[in-house]
Amino acid sequence: MSKTQTTTRPEAGTAAPPVTPPVRAGRPRPWVALRLTRFLPAGLTGALMLGVGLVHAGRPVLSWDEVTSAEVASRSVPQIVDLIPHLDAVFGFYYLLLHWWTALAGTSETALRLPSIVAMAGAVAVAAELGRRLFTPMTGLVTGLILCMIPNTSRYAAEARSYAFACFFAVLALLLLLEAIQRGQRKRWLWYGLSVLFLGLFHLVALTTLVAHAAFVALHRRSRLPVWAGTVTAALLPLAPIAWFGLHQQDAQLHWVEPLNLRRLHSMPGEIAGSREVVWFLIGMAVLVSWRPLRRLAPVALFAIGPLAVLAVVSVLFSPMWVARYLLVVLAPLAMLAAVALTGGRDGWPRFTVLRVVTALLLLGAIAIPGQRAVRAATAKTGPDYRSAAAVVLDRAAPGDVIVYPARNRSTRAGMDYYLRDRGPAGVAPADPLVRVPSAETGWLIATEHTAAAAHVTGAARIWIVVGDVRPDPLTARPDLRPLLTADYRRSGLWHEKRATVGLYELRP
Repeated sequence: MSKTQTTTRPEAGTAAPPVTPPVRAGRPRPWVALRLTRFLPAGLTGALMLGVGLVHAGRPVLSWDEVTSAEVASRSVPQIVDLIPHLDAVFGFYYLLLHWWTALAGTSETALRLPSIVAMAGAVAVAAELGRRLFTPMTGLVTGLILCMIPNTSRYAAEARSYAFACFFAVLALLLLLEAIQRGQRKRWLWYGLSVLFLGLFHLVALTTLVAHAAFVALHRRSRLPVWAGTVTAALLPLAPIAWFGLHQQDAQLHWVEPLNLRRLHSMPGEIAGSREVVWFLIGMAVLVSWRPLRRLAPVALFAIGPLAVLAVVSVLFSPMWVARYLLVVLAPLAMLAAVALTGGRDGWPRFTVLRVVTALLLLGAIAIPGQRAVRAATAKTGPDYRSAAAVVLDRAAPGDVIVYPARNRSTRAGMDYYLRDRGPAGVAPADPLVRVPSAETGWLIATEHTAAAAHVTGAARIWIVVGDVRPDPLTARPDLRPLLTADYRRSGLWHEKRATVGLYELRP
């Protein structure tokens, strides 16, 4: 009597579980080869990104956002908590992390940026592992290598802000979701929920990647949609106060963002990657992807497109939020789609495929070199060249000098305070007599100044004025001091640095 083979069908409304990449038939792989293909993609690319991120990490001058990070991190924990209801609520958790880190590591440029460098290295490693899990070890390896070459991966690795952490938790959350769907254990869903929570704590806008998570669950295991929805809801609830504060602070924080238009839409890919040539090379490869199997590629595509679409809709219908650094999370899925196009998403290391991959990566590396150099330039960051402006002051400072800044200015005072802290050859730095209440004690990012500014600088032998832009007359930034400085002082020096003007006024004999 012959045996009859039977097949079982999945339950209605339930998709098949995620499949692992196909393995070629033939001799079993040696244990060493299996271990190598398992750990090489994440281990090699993560270590490479760590090294790449550390190259000249301290060379660029702190950006105007980074000097805010440095200033807020120097506050006490109660002072940082007091800031959150007023401003920068979405960065509050990062400020606390940086506060504890700088207490251990110091506040040099490299020390401030090191947590982000490690986070970006972790993001590259996890993206490579996700590529290995969803597709093949070669796909994972190529994903990580591509990310290491993208200029803005390096730039925002060496940036004392929370964007590298958002990149890390964005890919980690999708990887942990894959684990939770495959194994279905309660602790897996707990880890996934925590990753979503930390994603929101480091940057609320990065939660737009949840669009890809929903698609992933729907395509792979629809029966787990209620569990996924419950886990995400539980993770988002603690973020509600931050979202509420952030919503009410957006006029103060995002007033500088321009409305979305076709010009900004076209320039955004290059701004996200830090190089137009690199990003369009990757987009060109991603377009060539053979969309099979769809259920593994569709979530990755939504991971890349979802945040762009959501932020575009919000920017058009509600408030402009179309900012390149808010969308760095799309670089990992874009790199993965390009890697799938290069490798074919098939297991093994065929010679022709390896040759194609090596050729494409060499070409991409050559295209990326100018961008990689640019992000490491001394003045690569946004904002004035505080370091050079401070050097002008310190090289010429004398005992009794005072310094003033534009009224109600946030970043210029913070940036100059940071670079004036080391003193100069004479071991002195100008006093700042206009500060009545330091910014740390106001609950804001701006210090409260004395109303009668002239009365507090009258009699000083020399007065420095530093402005955070280039202008021929520094007194246009302090019209309240013009009568005093034109009558009793003479301008003895004027220096222009990148987005900075330094003027020196000496008391007339």
